Amino acid sequence: MRKSILFLALAAGVCLGMNAESKVYSFDTLGEINGVSDNGRYGVVTDPDFGMAYLWDSENPESLINITVTAESFDNFYGEDEMWITTAMDVSDEGVVVGSILLGYESVPAYYKDGKWTFLPLDPMSRNTNEAVCITPDAKVIAGYQFLSDPTSDIGGKYYPCQWFLHDDGTYELKMYSDIQLPNHQGFFPMTQSPDGEVVAGAVYCGVQSTIDAIVKNGELILFDKLETKLEPFVYNGKYFAGWEEKDGQKIQVWVDDVNDPRVEYYPTVYINGYRDSSSNGALVGFFTNCDGNGNLYGSRSRALNVTEDGAGEVVTEACIYNYKTDTWYVDDNYYFFSAGIGQGLLFTDSGDVIMDGVVSSVAETYNVETTCEVEGINKISANGSVLGGVASEFSEIINDDMYFPFFVKTEGYSGVQNIVGTPDKGLVITSPGRIEVVNAEEIAVYDLEGRLISTDKITYVNAGIYVVKAGNSVYKVMVR
Repeated sequence: MRKSILFLALAAGVCLGMNAESKVYSFDTLGEINGVSDNGRYGVVTDPDFGMAYLWDSENPESLINITVTAESFDNFYGEDEMWITTAMDVSDEGVVVGSILLGYESVPAYYKDGKWTFLPLDPMSRNTNEAVCITPDAKVIAGYQFLSDPTSDIGGKYYPCQWFLHDDGTYELKMYSDIQLPNHQGFFPMTQSPDGEVVAGAVYCGVQSTIDAIVKNGELILFDKLETKLEPFVYNGKYFAGWEEKDGQKIQVWVDDVNDPRVEYYPTVYINGYRDSSSNGALVGFFTNCDGNGNLYGSRSRALNVTEDGAGEVVTEACIYNYKTDTWYVDDNYYFFSAGIGQGLLFTDSGDVIMDGVVSSVAETYNVETTCEVEGINKISANGSVLGGVASEFSEIINDDMYFPFFVKTEGYSGVQNIVGTPDKGLVITSPGRIEVVNAEEIAVYDLEGRLISTDKITYVNAGIYVVKAGNSVYKVMVR
């Protein structure tokens, strides 16, 4: 391990509205930050190469607590000096950590509380790969996935999302979403959930190599792309695969010119919005990785442009936000994905940028992160942006690969948190710094407190103050900062 790849930085007058002091806490410990509690008190770090897990406490911010499972905790199953591979994926406001523990060839979802790891219930059909990936701030709902046996699947099973709900006696009850209809591929991989546990979000694998954005809301799978499966022959160099035959005691492949030859074998092929997912076409990439308290899901979304009749096309991948409360999208083709954010006012990107109220800067510059290597970006943030969890990388000639190191930033937070009032069926009013947006309402009117009509547009830019907004038949008083 190298010394101090990041130096402790105490910076005053941070730019882009971060008018208060920020502090950066960095570590020589290998690992990546997977979770930050909504209240900013805790963070969790995992080193996947060595199977180590750590807990960060903002009240003692210059050190990491090693919470890697030891065999001693489980009756010395593998001997006194052994440790079990542990992942820490998220943490609640009270410091309850969720992740998984590798037992031989099986990973088991588990949670860490009061210095002890406890296994979460598994489905009877679960197999070797299962994990808890996120927890609500109050620790009442944990979300994750389990790999269930499925003889109809090409790989003998699929990954299904699940949640565990806390009972009054302190135990968690499993709720599997194995009845959702998934494509014949690996399945659904959850990456985040809403703070109230209503929505689980992540990526669904489909076709040969693509993933698409997906959520499970109240137990129902919602996809944003149209999937169609067609039976088609396998074509190579203009010939069609027609099975195998014996020749000179060996099995050889048979290729024919006529597609109508009865020996030609047909295979299911997935089309995504008309785009043929195959090894020859580029892969679509879609996923959600974080959710804020106003229903905004942050991630990536691909689109296929100029799609031809045979399913070819040009793939464009963009950073995206989907708000499941308003059923609206925001995309930015300057970036590949958004890793985290607060509304559209504070956004962190794949390239290590931060976009604050429309102004772009690097994370290193904005938060005065002094580093001798590359700041990759911010992975996780607290609910108000007062604590950020980031990662920096350095190339190692020893392992011929990048090494990743975690750092945390403590700030005064972001003051531009959105507020959403109303309901989708009666109209929603979304406020953010200098901005009022009305969604799902045909009749719109924005007034100041003196009763003067300001705007009838869906989006209105205003000065800080209090306004009266008419959205359809509903009227709301809102504050804009």
